[in-house]
Amino acid sequence: MKRCALLLLPLLLAACGGPGSYAEREDFQSDPRHRRDFPTAAAPLCDAARRVLLGDGYVVLPGRDALTFSGAKEFRVDDKGHAQLRLHLACSEARGGATLFVTATEEHFDVKTTRQSTSVGVPLVAPISFSSSTEGDNQVKTRGETVAARDFYERFYRAVQRELGGRE
Repeated sequence: MKRCALLLLPLLLAACGGPGSYAEREDFQSDPRHRRDFPTAAAPLCDAARRVLLGDGYVVLPGRDALTFSGAKEFRVDDKGHAQLRLHLACSEARGGATLFVTATEEHFDVKTTRQSTSVGVPLVAPISFSSSTEGDNQVKTRGETVAARDFYERFYRAVQRELGGRE
């Protein structure tokens, strides 16, 4: 009996451990989806990437300096929901040119209706009660994740290369 309990103990402890952390899985290895080297200086590279986003209808917001910025574009999903594609970009000088770092996130939002009612009364003193109800629509983020599709990033890098004038 004691042996059986000792064999089951590790299984029970593993089951109670809860979900793993995403941070524990990070190994900080460079991913070619999120970086591309170009044979140009960082400022013209960032300008080309900015023009690509502006030309495709993205709203471009400046970052902390001229070499960082983000772009966002919204898509209607249905009558109550929309999705937002957001790109975060940074350009950095590198040996023989510059590196463009890109991370894209996709977030989905939905409209949720909330109802709240309150009733206050003192039935023993007087048959009077006061009630109030409110109803409102709130935007709620339903999901979000980093875009992992390699072809998405490749299409973006090709567009930046075209904007730079086809220089490789």
